[in-house]
Amino acid sequence: MQAKLKPLLKSFLRSRTRALFNGDSVSPLFIHFECTYRCNMKCTFCNVWRKSSSTPEATTSQLKQRLYECWDMGCLVASFTGGEPLIRNDLDQLLKFSSLDLKLFTGLVSNGLLLDKKADVLSKYTDFLAISFDVNNKEIFNRTRGVNAFDTVKRNIKYAKKLGLEIDLFSVLTKETFEFIGDTIEFAKSLDLPIHFSPVDNVPRQSVDKACAEDLKILENSVVLKKLSEEKKKYKKIHFESDYFHFQSLGGFRNVIGCSSASTTVALKPDASVALPCPFFTLMEIKDYQSLRDCFNSQKAKKIIENCGEWDFCKNCSINCMYVASLIKSPYFLIRWGINKLV
Repeated sequence: MQAKLKPLLKSFLRSRTRALFNGDSVSPLFIHFECTYRCNMKCTFCNVWRKSSSTPEATTSQLKQRLYECWDMGCLVASFTGGEPLIRNDLDQLLKFSSLDLKLFTGLVSNGLLLDKKADVLSKYTDFLAISFDVNNKEIFNRTRGVNAFDTVKRNIKYAKKLGLEIDLFSVLTKETFEFIGDTIEFAKSLDLPIHFSPVDNVPRQSVDKACAEDLKILENSVVLKKLSEEKKKYKKIHFESDYFHFQSLGGFRNVIGCSSASTTVALKPDASVALPCPFFTLMEIKDYQSLRDCFNSQKAKKIIENCGEWDFCKNCSINCMYVASLIKSPYFLIRWGINKLV
């Protein structure tokens, strides 16, 4: 993590300089780029793959233009997610444009199934690579993921590590996966990889409401935190956010630190549109032919930003990526989050 701070700091200074020069009233920092809704897994706790596979996807040039607009408004981090980002045929072009041309701190989240086929591209154009690996148990992994992928994903992670890719494992804790947490940690330890644990969360979406996250939740987060604290004493590369676990049990982080997704994050969609206030609900849609800056500085957008976190669909929200984006305006918890990533 320390090695990643220097380029991230440089990106931050460049982004704030651009924002100051342009005089924007709203200057987001993050790009949450759902570059496709297509996926080669069917995870029980996820609802992205349940969306229509016919969802239109913009051309490479259209998405590059939108990424440029995000950069021009002051964004410094681009997180490529999905669906499964590695499915996109033009991913190499988009990552190269983000990382080398725009100098954005560029990360990607993948399920690892195609990792061996894209390892070269990822090694060149990503600053951060997160591979979702919930449990080191073949039966549970395959059942949770909805496909027979356990052996392939493990093999691909080992292959990518051998090639020198910097990988962080992300593990979603459910009732089932928690029972095998020791085995999962041992797998990460065997490859000397950082592993980040977070509780399963019900991610609401306006277009797809079906998921099984509620049935998979561990009732007592205190038990999980105690176990993780004990394991971290033995393996320092275990990471978890005790504040996030606590906020989730309180009915969502917005009840404590508020939500800043609308002002800090550009929710970029596969069709090059942008959603406000967040990637999951749309009160204002910015079409691909509309100016991102003009729309963000409009009265309608400012009103949404002002009321971010106050709508009915915001209740009980504890979505991790929006929690992290909202820490920007809560220095105390941001420092605690940063310390957790460093130790």
